[in-house]
Amino acid sequence: MKDKTLLQALILGVGQVAAKILSLVFLFRFANDLGKDTMSLYAYAYVPFSLFADLACFGLIPGTSKIVSKLLGNKEEEKVNYLLKKGTIYCLFAGIVFFLFMLFFSRQILSVSLFDGYTEETFQVVRTNMLMASISLFILPIMHFYKGFLQGHLIMYPSCIAIILENLVKLILYIALAKYIVDTHIIYLVFLIYFLGYMISFLLLLYFVFPYYRKSKKKFGSISILLKTCIPFGIATMFFTIYQFIDSVSLPILLPTEGYYTAYMFETIRLIFFPIVIAQALGGALNPKMNYMFKEDRIEEAKTIADRCSSLIIYILIPFMILMRYFSNDIYNLFYKQENGATILYHISILIIFFGLYKVLIGISLGLPKAHYIIIATIISALAKYILNYVFIPHFGYQGAIYATILAVSICIVVAYFVLHKEGICIFVKNVKAILLSFLATSVSIFLAVLIRICFLLKHYPTYYSIILYSIFIVGIYYIFIKIIKQTYKLCIR
Repeated sequence: MKDKTLLQALILGVGQVAAKILSLVFLFRFANDLGKDTMSLYAYAYVPFSLFADLACFGLIPGTSKIVSKLLGNKEEEKVNYLLKKGTIYCLFAGIVFFLFMLFFSRQILSVSLFDGYTEETFQVVRTNMLMASISLFILPIMHFYKGFLQGHLIMYPSCIAIILENLVKLILYIALAKYIVDTHIIYLVFLIYFLGYMISFLLLLYFVFPYYRKSKKKFGSISILLKTCIPFGIATMFFTIYQFIDSVSLPILLPTEGYYTAYMFETIRLIFFPIVIAQALGGALNPKMNYMFKEDRIEEAKTIADRCSSLIIYILIPFMILMRYFSNDIYNLFYKQENGATILYHISILIIFFGLYKVLIGISLGLPKAHYIIIATIISALAKYILNYVFIPHFGYQGAIYATILAVSICIVVAYFVLHKEGICIFVKNVKAILLSFLATSVSIFLAVLIRICFLLKHYPTYYSIILYSIFIVGIYYIFIKIIKQTYKLCIR
């Protein structure tokens, strides 16, 4: 069971990491083609769109996955097929409602997040971009529903293929149309490219889901159960979107520098989410598993999986975080060109461990009976984030937003450990040991890699190759060091 859970996480993780690489290549081309000023018009449209996209898809993947896995565990496959029928109708309705909301309240939405002193012409450009982006709301909810439906059956590879295909199509279409977009500065065409990428992904998911429509069905209160399950998941899993929305409102007021806004809200966040998607995939695979095992009263097995997976993600994320801080200037400048971006990436990369650990803990704890504490903690953390932004940003600038995020997400992490402890899954001490060991191993690895770099004069290589070679050295030494310490520990306790 442990290996199967990790395999499912690996499948999702491979898809999400590959998609993230394709997305970064796309954004690299896009940002360099358009330049800072035009890119900001994209960012101001994308942030509210992403918020409403998350609201339209509110908890659909983990919520649907949990319901399906629970019904299948109870041998109620006919109800699962009925859920598919009714859930599809609900998702279509949700997409239409949120599209109309963005259409009719676009001025009010943008007036909250746009920088002070914008002109009417700038507003109309951003509004057009946002409305073009909102067309994707017609299919995004049903895509998330299909992914949750398949993941509830422990079928992960369609989601993996779909997200890769979606980003590959966007990249290819942009390359084909880049010259026309850049020459005319018609940014809304990029959002139409997004829509076409989503459509291809939707058709692929439909191919895998369609056979279930033909199977026998049994009526039950599917929509009420879907909402009851998805809303708590939506609140808990939207913590990043909530934080980003709070930053989008407070940063233009407290830090009215356009370059900082784009670099912080859009560029550097994209870069640090490259390793975080690994934790997101692991949390997504853990959710239905933990729910199923608690239903079967397999507490010890659930504890073993929670311990193994939470420690594993710590060993993965900490070296990623330190590498991004060490190479912040080189990594940022590979993709973007703003003067302050590398410094922001250096500071914001610390969020990798906080977001990553929470995504795994949320995947474990939301499958447990006392998950309502997580919902309460998320609401409290959102309020804390809002208040702390206004306390910290005037004194520390964009770093204040980072400090506020660390404190706010720490509330959720502490509560997640509390929920796990109440259910007999005590992994806090082991996770602390994993953090200390990982920091020690990373420090030793960097020190030894620096010696290798000096001896072989790797600094004379081009930046791109230097980063790759140096990172390989660090990761290789890190892996060997971790293995030696673990093996030594096993020998000592025998």
